[in-house]
Amino acid sequence: MKALLMFLRKRLSELKQAEKKACQEISELPVGRLRVSNQNGFLRFYHVNEKSDLRGKYIKKDNTQLARELAQKDYNLRLIKSIEQEKKAIEIFLKSLPKISPEDTYTTLAPARKEMVQAMFMEGEDYARWWLAQPYIPNPSFPEEKIYATKRGEFVRSKAEAMIADSYYDMRIPYKYDYPVEVEPGRYRYADFATLDVRNGKVFYHEHLGRLDDPKYIYKNLQKIKEYQQINVFSGKNLILTLETEEMPLDMNLFRKNTAELFGIEIT
Repeated sequence: MKALLMFLRKRLSELKQAEKKACQEISELPVGRLRVSNQNGFLRFYHVNEKSDLRGKYIKKDNTQLARELAQKDYNLRLIKSIEQEKKAIEIFLKSLPKISPEDTYTTLAPARKEMVQAMFMEGEDYARWWLAQPYIPNPSFPEEKIYATKRGEFVRSKAEAMIADSYYDMRIPYKYDYPVEVEPGRYRYADFATLDVRNGKVFYHEHLGRLDDPKYIYKNLQKIKEYQQINVFSGKNLILTLETEEMPLDMNLFRKNTAELFGIEIT
């Protein structure tokens, strides 16, 4: 709900700005309106400047700028009408909402009460804590390869994954390592990370492709990404990809910068 309210308030602000701009443009455009006539497949433009004059004055080809300005004015007028209707609908909706949302019903409980109830609606930090607490079975393959410790006290398979995990930890982005993704009934692939956008509860999967020098490794991971795509997991939508080779390691400063932008976090 919080994400919806943020969207609606942002949308309302955008509508007000657009309305102000459209009104300002109208005040600078010519008086009257544009009439368009299609005569045997040829368009003719007329400047209608008086209510009693339904035909208008023909606009010559060397004065097409006037036709463009009148067309812009007509568009702006229609736009303003549409904006007013949407603004009214949003404002009525916002005013009709209860002071305490279903999500707030849980959020406003005392900590002791939160521990005793099972919430039906959660968001923000409450939802993040619940999401992190949900058990899962990590990738059972090659547990002996998990030798790199993270700040959270777990072990991962590479230095790069440890740095990524620590970045998520430092930026307070909830994450799970070696997370199972069901690509078809009963068959799983394991994402290096599953991360949660606390603002809206959206889950992103993160694959770190750390051996792009190896053709077999590339082929195996391209297969994995294709299977993600078959369940509607795409890069640019809900899949994060980071890449490196032996000669070109992962740039952690860029990673943190891009991650902060994706999750709406300010970093210093």
